[in-house]
Amino acid sequence: MSEAGFRPPRKVTLVEAVVEQIADQIQSGKLKPGERLPSERKLIDTMQVGRSSVREALQGLAMMGLVEIRPGQGTFVSRGARVLVPEVGRADLSAGLRREMRLSLCDARRFIESETAKRAAIHADDVSIAHLGSILETYCLLARQTHDLEAANVPHHSFHIEIARMSENAFFAPMLDMLLHSVPQSLRRGELVGFESTPVDEIFDEELAIHRRIFDAIASHDPDAAALAMDRHMAFEERLINLAFES
Repeated sequence: MSEAGFRPPRKVTLVEAVVEQIADQIQSGKLKPGERLPSERKLIDTMQVGRSSVREALQGLAMMGLVEIRPGQGTFVSRGARVLVPEVGRADLSAGLRREMRLSLCDARRFIESETAKRAAIHADDVSIAHLGSILETYCLLARQTHDLEAANVPHHSFHIEIARMSENAFFAPMLDMLLHSVPQSLRRGELVGFESTPVDEIFDEELAIHRRIFDAIASHDPDAAALAMDRHMAFEERLINLAFES
């Protein structure tokens, strides 16, 4: 069994925190499809929570399709846990279909992320704001140094996932993680290089400014501004998608 790094959960409801941590291990690949989770006793001892919280969390993960509970055997990571959204980067899809799938994916992100940004602005405390700000600075630094979306992908991904966590609903982060992983960054990088009408420098400047506006709204505890900033981010993504397929 691989070493999965669990820790005492953050202070939301215990069940939500346990769900979030196990889902993180699955989505990051530390717990692999078909792998057996640690026993209930091990989870209880490691995460410092009660048996009822662990059992309720495992039931929630099973409803999400991330784990399978096998009576008498234990709990296992579902073999299809990461295959819950279409592969929008597949080369065998027509350009028109890829475009429509990308736009639909962006619409799904807007539906989830406008709400998570709004809730994050409501629930954010000084510690979570500082952490989000640190992630943003890392993202901006890497993006400016490299102008490479692949290089900056880890902090960019972490920025959006952290906002979902700050919403205090443990289901948002794994849902968003699957959506974000459905488009290979190598594909998006190739699309940006192919732009003719818009310089890549301008795209990166606007991308960073958008994320700064999202952070500022959350840090100011302004839920409406946070939702609006995230909505504008998705509109920008849609524009990039349309530009990519026009090039």
